[in-house]
Amino acid sequence: MNKIRLKAIAFCSILLIGAFNACQFADMAKSLPPVQGIPPTESGGPRFAQPREDIDRSSPPSQPSRGPEGVRGGCGSNRQLNLTALVPQNKIGRTVSDYPTFFFYLPKTEAQLAEFTLLDPRGKEIYKQTLTISNLSGVIGVSIPANKNVSPLEVGKNYRWNFTVICDSQDRSADLLEIGTVRRVELSADIRSQLEKADPRQKTFIYAENGIWQDALSNLAAARRANPNDPVFTTDWESLLDSVTLGKIAKEPIIVQNEPQP
Repeated sequence: MNKIRLKAIAFCSILLIGAFNACQFADMAKSLPPVQGIPPTESGGPRFAQPREDIDRSSPPSQPSRGPEGVRGGCGSNRQLNLTALVPQNKIGRTVSDYPTFFFYLPKTEAQLAEFTLLDPRGKEIYKQTLTISNLSGVIGVSIPANKNVSPLEVGKNYRWNFTVICDSQDRSADLLEIGTVRRVELSADIRSQLEKADPRQKTFIYAENGIWQDALSNLAAARRANPNDPVFTTDWESLLDSVTLGKIAKEPIIVQNEPQP
């Protein structure tokens, strides 16, 4: 009789284990702490969390980029997307870099030149770069060069940038323009420690979750350029842009920036 009872108990135990399905095991795995302080690899893409301080602030309003039908002069375009800065909606982005990189979606137009300008907190121009954009369309990066002629961004200060597509050099009122603000911040010891242990993909998540927009985007753009056929980085790119309502640009190519004109 005891043997029959033991067999029955064993059989019921097997049934209970079977009922504990794969979803429940997955939930248990999610609750496990990260190994050695490194965030686990995310199954979903990175999502940007803008700091409350930046949400409550406002950036200088940009001149609306004219749509395809509103572009004047020699800047006609048949694209549905306008010139767009790859930044949060309020045009404020944080960086931890001395010399950050900025990204813009460039629609295909008849324009030959674009211009990037960086202004210090007093409104003084500290850097200007002219780019040849003939027949270019896609996401381009504009980097501030680390040289003796350009001072590194200072921690805790806000800098204004302008990106302009010059439609008609004789009539600058026809320019397409985007304006925004970048603020250099300092990382906490805890975040620095996480980044030191993280792989390139994890770094994007760490930057994004801690409100460091410019570096999250730059890090992910570099990973995509280095791994153009990796669907993981493609999905991450779409997720990050979608988190700041730029999902419509996520499918556009990242194009190699040409050498700036002097």
